[in-house]
Amino acid sequence: MKKILFFILTLALTLTLAACGKKDNKTTDLVKDSDWKTPGMLIDEYQKDDKEVSTVRLTIAFKDDDGISYKGYMTFLLFNDVAPISVNNFVKLTEKGFYDNLTITRIVTTDLIQGGDPEKTTLSEKKDNQNTIKGEFEENEVFNNLSHRRGVISMARAEDYDSASSQFFVVKNTFTSADGNYAGFGWLLEEKKEVNGSYVSYSMSERTNTKDEDGVRILYDYDLLDAICKLQVVNDQNDGAPVTTVEIVKAEVIDKNAKISTIKYI
Repeated sequence: MKKILFFILTLALTLTLAACGKKDNKTTDLVKDSDWKTPGMLIDEYQKDDKEVSTVRLTIAFKDDDGISYKGYMTFLLFNDVAPISVNNFVKLTEKGFYDNLTITRIVTTDLIQGGDPEKTTLSEKKDNQNTIKGEFEENEVFNNLSHRRGVISMARAEDYDSASSQFFVVKNTFTSADGNYAGFGWLLEEKKEVNGSYVSYSMSERTNTKDEDGVRILYDYDLLDAICKLQVVNDQNDGAPVTTVEIVKAEVIDKNAKISTIKYI
């Protein structure tokens, strides 16, 4: 099977980070060191100018290594101005129901999770009938100053800079090696609940011990991300698809091109 380089860290797991070479005709840096922004810094800028954002919520279900069933929620704030092509592509696919019943296909316990493959495998081959989008990052001559910090969602791709289609990855730990090489386009927000017209954070007991009527344990945002990364995943040697199934039950657009001042999760 054709080997495709993509985004994986090389540490204890001895996996390979997708490191694509620079374009020969690239002569200037689009993003200076002082330009890089953490997600929190970008939110501050967006709030100052009341810029438009979108939010997408993923509902995820899985069983841990002890057989306990979980359902969890991840809500991502998408920065429309930072990577408009990537945001529009992600929102469009979500609206079509594309991500419903797909899986998280790759889990790097220290660093990231990856999903969105229509064949529920990995990015080992370009999938038929999938449109690709331009890679919105510095090495592809596009200004994108969102640094790959914890919770950032970014587009997975093959070696070709413009090969991203539907697959995405979510960063567990700070991973600035991807800055300039991958199109970060959003950030995982802390899930909140409405109380008397205001949105407040869930308590610790609610975040880790809540069970629904079927005895399924409920997790939110970073608790969910960390729980998935703790799974003992056995990878298929051919394309890395995990034996453990982590299903994206549903993806839904909560806000589309809305002023950041109207977003309830901020």
